[in-house]
Amino acid sequence: MKWFFRVLLLVALAAGALLIYHQTRAIPIPEMKVPEKLAPEYLEIGKSSGIPWPYLAAWDEVETDYQGVNRDTIRERVKKIRRAAGTDRPGEHQIREAIRKEMPGKKADQILELAKSYAWAAAPLGEPYLFPFAEDSGVTYGDTWGASRTYGGERTHEGTDLMAKKGTPIRSVGNGRVISKGWNRLGGWRLTILDTDHPQISFYYAHLSRYADGIETGSKVKKGQVIGYVGDSGYGPEGTTGQFAPHLHLGIYVRESTFSPNRETINPYLFLKVWEKKK
Repeated sequence: MKWFFRVLLLVALAAGALLIYHQTRAIPIPEMKVPEKLAPEYLEIGKSSGIPWPYLAAWDEVETDYQGVNRDTIRERVKKIRRAAGTDRPGEHQIREAIRKEMPGKKADQILELAKSYAWAAAPLGEPYLFPFAEDSGVTYGDTWGASRTYGGERTHEGTDLMAKKGTPIRSVGNGRVISKGWNRLGGWRLTILDTDHPQISFYYAHLSRYADGIETGSKVKKGQVIGYVGDSGYGPEGTTGQFAPHLHLGIYVRESTFSPNRETINPYLFLKVWEKKK
């Protein structure tokens, strides 16, 4: 029987090594190029068809860069995958094989790699996350990602600014845990919340006027919970206010692997537009 337990031990070690490999393997963080008008179509059709939206978006991005894509062409893409897979409800492996069958070679590799990247970095896009403000909050915003900033040196804007009256309540977009709280010279009074549903992702809320009661480093927060209030803090030593109009700066940061300390920022604008439609 000793040989049997040795085999079990070897299998367990191999499985553990494979798990560690997948958890530490770096996944490229994509530029969010999915057009705002197409995102709801990908999400809806992906949900109704059972074919995850990252495959549909990645195929269109690689093949056409979204030129000429609309609801009807996305549905045709679904039909093509189903035909190639030989079933109306293909599993992930069948979907990948169908893409390889229809798009052989380098393009298939590009589609599958991009789909994996979107599934990792943009997971909250297709799930019931919340817009950070309640209805009738009078919030306005645009795509301020990458805009130039000069305070603290030449840099680009790594988030979306949502303009609102000072004191407007800010909600957590998802379930999470506060991993940092306090003053930041650029962000003023700010919070960073790790997404407990997708721990590779964290949300950064900056320029607050104050925090909600009970919000401390290590606190668990629920989706929709008020975590703070809009302000105009930052751009100076602790307590500096009034250097700009009140707003929430929302940033989204993604780790390239489960245990990687490195985080990359991605554009929150598309996420906000999708979540806003659901509120």
